[in-house]
Amino acid sequence: MNVALKEWASVVEALSSGRQILLLRKGGLAEARRGGFALRRREFLLFPTFEHQHRQWLKPQVVVKEPNSGLLRISVLAEVSDVIENPSREGLRRLFEEHVWNEDFISMRCAYRPDLPLQLLVVRVARLATVWEIPDRPSYRGCKSWVYLSEEVDVEGTTLVLPDAEFEARRQKILETVRTFTD
Repeated sequence: MNVALKEWASVVEALSSGRQILLLRKGGLAEARRGGFALRRREFLLFPTFEHQHRQWLKPQVVVKEPNSGLLRISVLAEVSDVIENPSREGLRRLFEEHVWNEDFISMRCAYRPDLPLQLLVVRVARLATVWEIPDRPSYRGCKSWVYLSEEVDVEGTTLVLPDAEFEARRQKILETVRTFTD
């Protein structure tokens, strides 16, 4: 596989540890011209990025990693189980324990470009059998959600981060919370 979704390195870490199973997307600058984020694939690699990642948008206990010597570590595969368009602020507020972002980030994400839909993605994450270190190429940079890696990454032999029952319980909690509180 060579399709990857760019996400803050701290969020990729939270996903790969099972701390978080959701993503919030509006899209990068390039996608804003086309109506916002589009889910191009339901299964993809997670591309840890440091672009736009700032300590001020994360909860205090979250460790913020720094880039390492021009190499990217691709270690997880994600599969989208659910897409909720335009979740309410109250619903997101009630999911505060389900992610690493702070209240300021959630408010900013909801307020940014109100003409673009905010999408909450519930993702099932699996660790790759091998961590792939690949060069951070100039073509990967920029404010865009999707990148096509120059290398093909082997996704055989992955290990799910969460057991089925735990993932399903958390998924149901997220869906019920978001559906209960609508704007």
